[in-house]
Amino acid sequence: MNSKNIFLRDKQINDLKKFLKKIEFPTENVPKEFNIKEVSIQISEKYEKTISPGQAEAVMRRVIGGTPLTTKERSQLYDLRKKIYRYEKFLTSFREWGKKYDHQLKIIILGLTEEQSGYLPSILNKHGTGPERDIIGVSFYTKLTENYNKSLTSLNIWDISKKERFASIRPQFYKGVAGVLLVFNTEDRDSFEMIKKYLIELRESTDLKFKVRRKFKKEISLPLSLIGIGNKLLIPYDEILSLASEMGASYGQLEKIEDERFQDILRALATIILFKLKE
Repeated sequence: MNSKNIFLRDKQINDLKKFLKKIEFPTENVPKEFNIKEVSIQISEKYEKTISPGQAEAVMRRVIGGTPLTTKERSQLYDLRKKIYRYEKFLTSFREWGKKYDHQLKIIILGLTEEQSGYLPSILNKHGTGPERDIIGVSFYTKLTENYNKSLTSLNIWDISKKERFASIRPQFYKGVAGVLLVFNTEDRDSFEMIKKYLIELRESTDLKFKVRRKFKKEISLPLSLIGIGNKLLIPYDEILSLASEMGASYGQLEKIEDERFQDILRALATIILFKLKE
């Protein structure tokens, strides 16, 4: 069992595959004649040598079972457990300060239906919990996103209701906005026309500018992102692009709000804001 190649039974192969999958190591082919030394070195390199080849081998031999570990192998596992304990203490502290952000941006979302808004908790929060708080006409979320330069940005996301009864108070929520996602239904002309109304409100409330008085002390044009959601495109594509061009907005099209590209669009908007602030 301590030779370079070891011979595995079917159950041992399955157990080893499960383990390697958990540590995100390629598991397409685990042969019956398994080169444990070579794989141990590869695992060590994958984890930037924070785990030694000997420790990786000892763990795999424990997973495979069938033969008692040698004294040296037990020592390897003991040293690894001590190392993990030290890392856990560090990571516990890191969780507190590692989430401290470098930038904070207010992003508003306009045009979502009630059903689409209902998906936001699972889209913006991996635990799928509800908004952090609600007031009449708006729900609030916070999302940390890593930027192109590895800094962290806290996105304060305001999902503003499209219901007509909130139209009179809606502009009050535009103050201090750094970027806007404007959403319409590609199968609904009225939904598309609402974008123009939102644009008028934004222009009257913000002059389509974002003023920063603290860190950057400058004024930039308000970044806008237009998003069409739907299975069919019943509004002429040229008309959509014309509106996006008039707004100075980027345009993206999704079949549904749960599409992963929605988060990509959100991250892209944050990146555009930071680039503009640093110009």
